[in-house]
Amino acid sequence: MSNPYFSSLVNQQADGYTADEFSNYTQGGYLMGQPQRNICLVGHSGSGKTTLAASLLVRSGIKDPIAFDTSQEEKDRGHSIDMGIGSYEAKGTRITLLDTPGGDEFMEEMVKAVPVSDLSLIVLNGEKGVEVVTERAWELTGATKRPTAVFVNMMDKENASFDGAIAALNDHFQGKFVPLHVPIKEESAFVGVVDLLANRSIYFSDKSKQEIPSDLQSAVDQWRNFLIEEVSAFDDDLMMKFLEEEEIPADELTAGLISGVSDGGLVPIFCGSAAEDKAIDVLTDAFVSLSLTSAEQADAPCAAVVFNLAADPYLGRLAYARVMRGTLKEGTTCFDLSSGNKVEIRDLYAFGGTKQKRVPQVESGGIVAIGKVEDLAVGVTLAMQSDAESFPLPEFPKPVYSRTIVPQSQSDVEKMSAALKELSSTKATIRVERDSVTKELVLWGMGDVHLTVFIERLKNRYNVSLDTHQPSIPYKESVLKQATAKYRHKKQTGGRGQFGEVFLRIEPLPRGEGFKFINEIKGASIPGQYIPGVEKGVLEAMEEGNLAKYPVADVSVAVYDGSFHPVDSSELAFKLAARQAFRMAVDQASPTLLEPIMDLQVRVPEQYTGDIISDLNGRRGRILGMEPSGRATTVHAEVPLSEVQSYALDLKSLTQGRATFQMHFTKYQKVPGNLQEKIAAQAREAE
Repeated sequence: MSNPYFSSLVNQQADGYTADEFSNYTQGGYLMGQPQRNICLVGHSGSGKTTLAASLLVRSGIKDPIAFDTSQEEKDRGHSIDMGIGSYEAKGTRITLLDTPGGDEFMEEMVKAVPVSDLSLIVLNGEKGVEVVTERAWELTGATKRPTAVFVNMMDKENASFDGAIAALNDHFQGKFVPLHVPIKEESAFVGVVDLLANRSIYFSDKSKQEIPSDLQSAVDQWRNFLIEEVSAFDDDLMMKFLEEEEIPADELTAGLISGVSDGGLVPIFCGSAAEDKAIDVLTDAFVSLSLTSAEQADAPCAAVVFNLAADPYLGRLAYARVMRGTLKEGTTCFDLSSGNKVEIRDLYAFGGTKQKRVPQVESGGIVAIGKVEDLAVGVTLAMQSDAESFPLPEFPKPVYSRTIVPQSQSDVEKMSAALKELSSTKATIRVERDSVTKELVLWGMGDVHLTVFIERLKNRYNVSLDTHQPSIPYKESVLKQATAKYRHKKQTGGRGQFGEVFLRIEPLPRGEGFKFINEIKGASIPGQYIPGVEKGVLEAMEEGNLAKYPVADVSVAVYDGSFHPVDSSELAFKLAARQAFRMAVDQASPTLLEPIMDLQVRVPEQYTGDIISDLNGRRGRILGMEPSGRATTVHAEVPLSEVQSYALDLKSLTQGRATFQMHFTKYQKVPGNLQEKIAAQAREAE
């Protein structure tokens, strides 16, 4: 009972915890001064990340059912879509696994998980080596010098090649990859590994057998010397021993390795088979010994960063956070450092296996789900002090693929708004917006699969059915030169009539300037009380242009003359006159169509650069520049939106999925003459 937290725990039942909850808390390894390790599993789809996570939990003795991919959409597809979280205890350390999807359209989960992890484990398929999402994972982990390791999975497969995986890593990435294992195979069976740190063998079926197979001795010596040389570079004393060919004890070698991994300078490589539960214990040992938590202080004022949001069918909206320092406790009040708002900390849930278990507090380094919070966003820092330092997450990729969504029935209309708001608020790469020009409701995501999953989730969780189609292009109209027009509105109906006459001058404004209205009336040709009616008439006319009924933009309109009747004139009469005069002036001012232009940045492996440039030129793109970086090139271009609505799909085909891109709206510009009439004709046919 000497533990400093025990005295606060014995009274937890009085605070509303059941005996079972109290038992789970005190016996589950939570918050008792226990070291924490958060491990993020990243890699390409099909590399076995989720199988590995489940195997690690089972191997640790977790008795509860283990379920990472629990959503209906994940069950239907057989692979991860959302981040999965599971936790287990090993050697007095609480290890929490963050299992991320391997689909390239679901990169958001990886961006969330990596920054709050102590170690990122890149999982490779031993038969396929480096794949598309492996490259994306490396960009977030090893390339940014975050602590990273590699697990070559599926070594039980006939065509698995450990040497091939190492060669692929060195070929694709600029990192110091140091194998800690050499696989042992007897005929085609994967029977053990050689531990290069301990310089002995580990056989899965016979733990007492430690001798290194004679046919591997030469390779083991070579890899061990390589390991010692690379590790020694991070410790002057080790380097002296290495140069003087002194024996380096295993504990000193391990300490040097830890230093290299924590600095992001060394990337250890392990191997095993998650499906056959081989070399899993060795991996857990590495999690404990090789991944260092940052210098977190349990007694400091609490601060935690929210890295994920989810709508749990039983617990409601949950905010997942890593406690960066101090202790997060139920019943306390924190500040949301982004908004300044106070947040009441009510229900806290830690993980035992993949089950969430309510706990009264979580210490620094721990991963926790916070219940009963509605307004928190991903990336916010919660802190006890309003002037505390924030812990920013990396910038999320912006949505690049869109579809117009239309409810199938009146019932769907009524439920759609709340469902869209709730689901889209949990994902940084999903955006829903009403286009101000086309009036369509547009759903943005990372690709076709991404949006399909989101639509299915709306149906499965909220019973909202939506149809989708390609969004209309939000064209606008403008003019190219100055023109004038006058119009007299006169109507006599037996009683009081209507009379208003206006003279308008219209001329183009620079792109993006919008609209300017100028009153140039001198004297009393139009009384001042009717001028607002003139402006209203112009604005109404601008809602539908003369060419294709798109909104008119970037024009200056001046009213410079007119006439009125002392009895029959009114604001309405001048509004109607101005509306017609504007349309007549536009016809004389060389009307033109404007199209939205997107700023596009494509990051592409160097061997595809020529293909990308050629393709962009064919899309009426204008290449602004190219920036080489390692073995990739970023191509910067401006391209019409109409040419890149399906670019997320086309780019995959062009580069075998290896290129990425981001785009955002930058400006409107004139549509080429050969396309303008075609677009206008299509608009007229659609009326």
